[in-house]
Amino acid sequence: GSERTELGRMDGGDRAALIAGEIQSILGEVERDVAHYARLTIAGRLLALAMERFREKSQGPILKKASEVFYRITCGSFEGLRADHDPDGNPVLVGVRKQGRETVSVEGMSDGTADQLYLSLRLAGLEHYLDLNEPMPFIVDDILIKFDNARASAALQALAELSKRTQVIFFTHHGHLVELAAQSLPESILIEHHLNGK
Repeated sequence: GSERTELGRMDGGDRAALIAGEIQSILGEVERDVAHYARLTIAGRLLALAMERFREKSQGPILKKASEVFYRITCGSFEGLRADHDPDGNPVLVGVRKQGRETVSVEGMSDGTADQLYLSLRLAGLEHYLDLNEPMPFIVDDILIKFDNARASAALQALAELSKRTQVIFFTHHGHLVELAAQSLPESILIEHHLNGK
């Protein structure tokens, strides 16, 4: 009886052949989908690499100049700046360290370094403006508060270089910055005016 039952279970007619055919059809679809996915993934990666090469090659003069100034006023702590993308694919600006192998987002920078990034962008933007337009005064008010002495000195030197192209007016109520400017800058560039404290 058990043999007849087992034989009855095996006798499914063409049902087994239909299931085997469905399995083969599904396997064929999966293979096509995997091949299509692989092609799309490779094409996406190649497109991203081509875009990165184009961005590096076509890097604008402002970003290039800002990168040089940022390197200088961070005293080499950062090698420069680079346009990048966040995890959502939005363009962002990042600081570059260690021969381009490490990047730091603006959110990951200290307040002082973020201020140095902003100053670098402003100086680069102004220099670009001066390349195309008449000079105009550049007025800044206590922009070095969060800078240590080395970076403040480097920033003052960058402002002194800019003063060769346009007038730079630097306001501060911090006496140590005036002393630092006197130590860092040539006498021919620095003109001090002390306002009466009335």
